[in-house]
Amino acid sequence: MMNEQTWDEKTAKKNHWLPLSKFARVGKNLARVGIRKANPWLLQISIQDRLGNPGNVNTSREHLDAAIKWLSRAQDRCGGCGVSAGYSFLDGWYPPYPETTGYIIPTFYDYAELTGKEEFRDRARRMADWEIEIQLPCGGVQGGHYEGPNNDRRPVAFNTGQVVFGWLRAYNETGDERYLDAAKRAGAWLLSVQSPDGAWRLGGPVVHTQVHAYDARTAWSLLEIDALARDGRYAEGARKNLDWTLAQQQENGWFRNNNFNSDCQAPTHSISYVMKGLIESERLSGEVRYLNAALITARKLLSIMEARGFMPGEFGPDWNPVGNYSCLTGDAQIAGVWLQLFQKTGEEVFLLNAIRLNNHVKATQKLRSMHPGVRGGVRGSLPLHGRYEPYSYPNWAAKFLADSLMLEECALNSLKRFGESDEHNDE
Repeated sequence: MMNEQTWDEKTAKKNHWLPLSKFARVGKNLARVGIRKANPWLLQISIQDRLGNPGNVNTSREHLDAAIKWLSRAQDRCGGCGVSAGYSFLDGWYPPYPETTGYIIPTFYDYAELTGKEEFRDRARRMADWEIEIQLPCGGVQGGHYEGPNNDRRPVAFNTGQVVFGWLRAYNETGDERYLDAAKRAGAWLLSVQSPDGAWRLGGPVVHTQVHAYDARTAWSLLEIDALARDGRYAEGARKNLDWTLAQQQENGWFRNNNFNSDCQAPTHSISYVMKGLIESERLSGEVRYLNAALITARKLLSIMEARGFMPGEFGPDWNPVGNYSCLTGDAQIAGVWLQLFQKTGEEVFLLNAIRLNNHVKATQKLRSMHPGVRGGVRGSLPLHGRYEPYSYPNWAAKFLADSLMLEECALNSLKRFGESDEHNDE
């Protein structure tokens, strides 16, 4: 049975949470537009965006703490189990999101380890338990928000892979076999629905395309299961998908079939997903070709950042920007990828530009806002009405900023230790 405080359909009606497609939230009708413009919080942020007034950039630890507090608030909004998909100026707080709750679990464990605050281990465990409660009988995880047992709960490959990360981290932290069993069931389902060429071709309630290069992260989840279960089937399925993914990469680093809509454009969010999946897959498999593919794309993004001083939020296959906005989620993800590549290659250009990109996102984060949906959150786009998650603060944006800031702290600490070691050797 679900905890009685967990989100359900009755709660949803009470709080006016509507199951709207994320691509159809803006401009639903003239009345909503009028309400939106009358919102003083939104008006203040919109004016600041228009004037180009960035906020204060504080220490990375302060911004990290604020992002984690926002994520905790989002979890509490849903009864303390799953994490709300985010806050929207149009719709308020959304229902819990199984996919992103799954990969927020490792973030909370990492934060607990960094700070020694046990509260976040408990929060992570509650998320993992909730994910088991709503796991589908087939072993997969539903797409979209959780809006009760009687709504659209079709299993989606990518979403399933992301929850696997949470279960496996909970297993490693607690030793509770329930989490490993849930992950293996999810992995078995992924293998059962995988196409012969290694891709996954499944429809879902949110994304409008069926096959995705960003399922490299799903392949990574299978490698993580294999590392614990020692069952070669998972690794074989992962390799099949990763081979398919590499075949999608053009010479210029662009990945085909990496978009959420039927057009050929991709936000930096999905581009980062592919790079991260490849980097982690190289770590687990030792296949250097995965890392090399990620490096091609990462270096292309680096050249764009250095040439423009700004990371556009969306690109076409020729790397021409689409729209004049920044996808803040993708910015945080790219910074995280660059920090990992700095650790792997030692190239300081990755570190310097990662810090620049993190500072860009930090400048948009309101640390002292009185609005609970805004304070510490990270919005989808800059400006707020940009094409990616407009007028909203998605939970995964805060998650990826937290991850990136923890990586940044780790990288800077390692440089400091290296410098101290050099000074000691000189003596």
